[in-house]
Amino acid sequence: MLGSRYGLSRHGADKPPRTATVIDDEDELYTGFNDVSPALDTRSLREDQAFQQTLRTAGIGRQVPSRMGTGMFRLGTVSVRGGQSRAGTAAARPVTAVRAAGYTSTRDTPSREEKKEDSVEDKIKQMESKIMTLVEESCVLSAKSNSEEENDSIREQNLSQALAKAQEASTLERQLIRMQEQSNLGDSHNLDLTFAVLCNLADQYALNEMYTEALNTYQLLTRNKLFPHANRLKVNMGNIYFKMGEHPKALKLYRMALDQTPTAEKDLRMKVMHNIGLLLVRMGKFRDAVTNFQHIMHEQGDFQTGLHLVLCSVALDDAEGGKAAFHAMLDVEPPVYHHDITIDDENDAYECVVRDVVRGDKLSRWSRAAAALAERCLALAAAALMRPHARTQRDDDSGGTSWCVEALRGYSGGVAGARLELGSALAALRGAAGAGSNSSAGPMAAGVRALQRLKAVARAHPNDRVLRAEANADAAFVAYALGKYSEARSLSEAASRDDPYGCAARVCGALADLAASKQPASPGATPSPQPTAPVAVSVAGRLAAATHLDPTDLIVMHDSALVLEMTGEESGAEARWQRIRNATGAGSTLRALAAAGLARIARSQTDDNAANAAEHWYSMIGTWDAGVTCALAQLHSELGDTQSAKHHYQDVEAVWPCDVTALQWLASEASPEHAIQYYRRAARLQPNNAEWGLLIGGCLRASGRYQEALSLYKKLNSRFPDNVQCLKLIVKLCGDQGLSETSAWSRELQRAQARLKQQERVSVTSASSGSSGASQSPIQQIQGIPRTDSAISASGSATRARSYTQDTFAHDSMQPMTRSFGRSESKKKHLEEFDDDLPLPPE
Repeated sequence: MLGSRYGLSRHGADKPPRTATVIDDEDELYTGFNDVSPALDTRSLREDQAFQQTLRTAGIGRQVPSRMGTGMFRLGTVSVRGGQSRAGTAAARPVTAVRAAGYTSTRDTPSREEKKEDSVEDKIKQMESKIMTLVEESCVLSAKSNSEEENDSIREQNLSQALAKAQEASTLERQLIRMQEQSNLGDSHNLDLTFAVLCNLADQYALNEMYTEALNTYQLLTRNKLFPHANRLKVNMGNIYFKMGEHPKALKLYRMALDQTPTAEKDLRMKVMHNIGLLLVRMGKFRDAVTNFQHIMHEQGDFQTGLHLVLCSVALDDAEGGKAAFHAMLDVEPPVYHHDITIDDENDAYECVVRDVVRGDKLSRWSRAAAALAERCLALAAAALMRPHARTQRDDDSGGTSWCVEALRGYSGGVAGARLELGSALAALRGAAGAGSNSSAGPMAAGVRALQRLKAVARAHPNDRVLRAEANADAAFVAYALGKYSEARSLSEAASRDDPYGCAARVCGALADLAASKQPASPGATPSPQPTAPVAVSVAGRLAAATHLDPTDLIVMHDSALVLEMTGEESGAEARWQRIRNATGAGSTLRALAAAGLARIARSQTDDNAANAAEHWYSMIGTWDAGVTCALAQLHSELGDTQSAKHHYQDVEAVWPCDVTALQWLASEASPEHAIQYYRRAARLQPNNAEWGLLIGGCLRASGRYQEALSLYKKLNSRFPDNVQCLKLIVKLCGDQGLSETSAWSRELQRAQARLKQQERVSVTSASSGSSGASQSPIQQIQGIPRTDSAISASGSATRARSYTQDTFAHDSMQPMTRSFGRSESKKKHLEEFDDDLPLPPE
């Protein structure tokens, strides 16, 4: 159909169309496409004279005259309403509508009526809004300064910014007043805005310790009768005078504020009276302060006022008044706080998580803080009411707090009595530890009593999980200190069940397991210096878990680093020591402990720079500790720097004369005459060690004083009859001098050797060394370190290799690290003179 309609021309089927070009079969396919029909060719229109004349006379392209205001022409269009163009309908554009359909111009310009300026009332409202915004920002910044999380620099910066905003608000408020006066709108001024601006400005002055400016600003408010409630600000003025130390003026302003406060505002009146009472206490007028505090307790009592009343009664030596005040505190309604959610199954993880989450929200923390403040006030009041003779008897203070505990048993305010019992038990333990041997019962008995009292508190409160966890944790610590490791382990497990996130109980249980692994299997056996490897690894894992619970507890991290050193994980121990060194809350002692640990790790390495690293860390600690100085001296001795080692050992001997290692080294480097003095001091420190007597005898022999040496050996034999080395020296001296008693001493030597062989066959292998090396030096007794090597080998070997033990900042769960080094040939000259196998010099 399409072919029949458009395929044929109106001139006939055989005749080709006018605009078409006949293409023969022999022509190219695209020939003729550039040819244009003469009717459509416009290239010759410029030369066509007839066409150009027609354009000039037809008026095509001329502007149509405008007729504004007649409705005949509309701006924005090019068409005429009534007729058509002279060029005909083909050249004319269609007439558009009066309004475009669905079109909105984006370039609308406001008219002159819309560009009016704001009125005075609008400017006043905008300025008032800006002033209130500045006041609110100033209050927010000053409130941030009261947060405990902010440090001092940020707090000072917030206070300065708050003061700047308050001053800017005051400046804008004065400009607002001038604007209103110029516009005759002064009667419509907002007085509340002025009061808020000036009050905030005075508060910011006071917070920034600009007391004179603050007082001047407060006086502008109190002297203006337009502010009816400005008299309350006299309390703030009294606080400023109190800070300035002008107590009479502060008292005057407090009393003026109290007189001008209506009786209906009871809370405010009680607070002002409380301030008056505290000011009277500062002025030393305890009687008047007691009167004020008693009135407050009668009208509207609280725990802080009751505590102040108890303290005033104690200052006046009024025991009955203090007890009455304490009972008045018990009559105060206790603060209500959120208890833990009761769960049926402790093993249900979901219920435990819900309980812990609810316990940690802000409302629960705030309520618990209020309850803790009440309990603290009660505990302080009970401590202040202790009898004078009970305060002097530090080993037992139960008499001073017994009646307080009895009074608190029926108290409805929670566990104040139990916490008082906990505090008194720990206070008795501290008092017994401070009294030491002067106490009548001794620290051990006081510790046992404290342990019993803590366990009784835990049993008496089965429903209070928090209190039970605290009591069990304290009891576990006391049991660990008493050496009852199994009981400490069970108590720490009970505390961990009650408080899964408690760190102290876990640490105490881990250390108890570590200490228990060192205990001998039989009562008479020697305790092991090192725990078994599985126990140490288990303890290290438990301490690592404790550090995850509380990463800020540096003591736990310290214990974890020590145990990791014990297990050989030096990388983990080094990382923990570095964290302690870099912690902001670490004190000088913890930093020194961390430096000592890093030095020990450096000394255990075989690197070339290990000695330099150890010296660096020891130097970071300083020379205030004798153990550190001794370790530094030993390090210099290993490096061959004898002069530095001698200097450090002399410092140790001057600061801590009881250090046997320093005495031994100095004696080995001194002449025989001077070495005798060092060995005698070591013998006085370790009277049960026979080796010091042998060394003194060697010095006497090297000096040619054979008779004195023989008499010394005889005295030593009377005290240590089984010492074979002493008997050999006696036989040798007697034989060289040709004495008749040589045969008798020889028989005694044979009997001693026979007894020694029999003991070696029957008893344990270390029985023979019990009389010579079982004693400990005083510093080792203090540190709790077993003696791992003696001063000099009893057999007197020819190599004279010494093994020195040094533990810097010894810990109960950390053994000293042992390093061996050999003396150089130049350092052996005096030791060779003391060799027992050498022949005596001729007489």
